[in-house]
Amino acid sequence: MSKPLTIIVFFFFGLSACSRQEATVSIPFAATIGGQAVGCQGLHAAFRMTDLRFYVYQPTLHRNDGTSVSVRLHENGRWQRDELVLIDLEDGSGDCRNGTRDTNNEIIGNVPVDEYQGLTFSIGVPFERNHADPLTASAPLDDSTMHWHWRSGYKFLRAGFETANDGFWIHLGSAGCLGTVQNIKSCRFSNRFDVTLDDFQLGDEITIDFTALLSTSNSIDGTQADCSSGPAEETCREPFTVFGIDFDTGEQVSEQQLFFVGQH
Repeated sequence: MSKPLTIIVFFFFGLSACSRQEATVSIPFAATIGGQAVGCQGLHAAFRMTDLRFYVYQPTLHRNDGTSVSVRLHENGRWQRDELVLIDLEDGSGDCRNGTRDTNNEIIGNVPVDEYQGLTFSIGVPFERNHADPLTASAPLDDSTMHWHWRSGYKFLRAGFETANDGFWIHLGSAGCLGTVQNIKSCRFSNRFDVTLDDFQLGDEITIDFTALLSTSNSIDGTQADCSSGPAEETCREPFTVFGIDFDTGEQVSEQQLFFVGQH
């Protein structure tokens, strides 16, 4: 008698699982300046991108009824794992001299079939994973170019651009961290920020528009400049406002001005 009962139990379990329909979604990213594409090969008339890589975690879609659902990421062994994605829009060519050939321009995952309006995600790496041992980390945290060995954490975002005679690059990451690798107790400056895109719908492209960053980084003053998120670097103060981060506290205090839906 027990064998038929077991078959019936598994039949109903399978039927229940099949009733939860899911769809695979792609959320693509592109780099622009004022609505014009920018890349390593000088796609823009005046500016060239020299770097653009960043970590996205906990991408979440919002239903029309106000509820939310996390995107269940496809773990592809390279770019996505455990709610964390590495977006890499540079290909190591042209002016992206410190880059790599491989690229990833999208988040791919599953969500229940439904109608969605709005997307949120965070830029950064969660504290516990940010300070684990990078030598034993799984992808996408095994990329040594994204790790700040001297700060015992990851660069949440690397971005840079140049003109004919000027340029600026920025590396965003936690600062003022106390301890050693695998034993960081705290960081004085978190330097993470959230992105809320209320008008996002499935099928839309997210643009990373450098316009606001250009206006705050003295990129056309004839002097090369950079920012490594250090508390003593005044060159970081204005660019941090683009992320909505208070440079003196490392906390997000306003809406970011870097990520948008479609052409901006």
